[in-house]
Amino acid sequence: MTVKIICDTSADLNLPNDATLYEKYDIEWVSMNILFGTTEYKELINLKPSGFYQLVHESTEHPTTSQSTQHDLLAAYEKHGSKYDEIISIHLSSALSGAYANAIIAKKMYKRKNPDGAEIYVFDSKLASSPFGLIAIKAAQLAKQGLNAETIIEKLTNFLENDDVIYFTVKDIKWLFEGGRLSRAKYFLGKMLNVNPILTLIDGKIESVGKGSGLEKTLDAMLDMAIDNLDGDIDNITLHFVEAETRTEIEEFIGRVKLTYPSIKIGETFTLGGTICTHTGPGTIVIVATRNFEY
Repeated sequence: MTVKIICDTSADLNLPNDATLYEKYDIEWVSMNILFGTTEYKELINLKPSGFYQLVHESTEHPTTSQSTQHDLLAAYEKHGSKYDEIISIHLSSALSGAYANAIIAKKMYKRKNPDGAEIYVFDSKLASSPFGLIAIKAAQLAKQGLNAETIIEKLTNFLENDDVIYFTVKDIKWLFEGGRLSRAKYFLGKMLNVNPILTLIDGKIESVGKGSGLEKTLDAMLDMAIDNLDGDIDNITLHFVEAETRTEIEEFIGRVKLTYPSIKIGETFTLGGTICTHTGPGTIVIVATRNFEY
């Protein structure tokens, strides 16, 4: 049984200098779309992370985003549908984007045109950014072992429920507000309190689960919450990070983590791509804690 993994570029498997991990794991990506005013870019095709951050600082327009198109998704399915028995198409949380819904439609379009082509499974990661990207990596690893799509999805679901914890904080909550991810009331309350929010994803939606005074204390609190949620299983935890012009702060934090928890494994520090950064802003820091994950 051969299975191809496809995801959208909000998976943020982005490394420094605009390198990515998609190629290493043979994951096909489909671009999300980013707009500055009336100029539209396809993420990773003509707007890589470095270019996005440059535009953020130079443009007078606040960026907006749109999901992968049905046409682009269909093209990806047709590219691989005759080569593989099954395709798993993994997407940004359906509560945050229409990418999942477009993939469902593209699947129907594909099957009408290619009734004997690969069977397509569309999977809602209920995550965003590199936490979602880690799911795509795990799926690709399982596919390489020869497992079929249903078994892979079962294992991904179990991993999400038991071995994967995500917390993040943002420098300026105006990005969440302007990106439509925070109500006006919560925005003004957060600005008034002047604290660092601790956020997570629950059922695919952004939820506030705490706050910190100062970045250092906030990151410490996020780590404590992650460890607690994984039963304090220090020896089996891997920490992964996502930065948005915050790599120095994360490196300093990793140094402190290694002193306090020398047995915790440290994974990659990814770069937040333009699709998600449009909604969280520069200054975002994400901590992902996993068990049963290896690169």
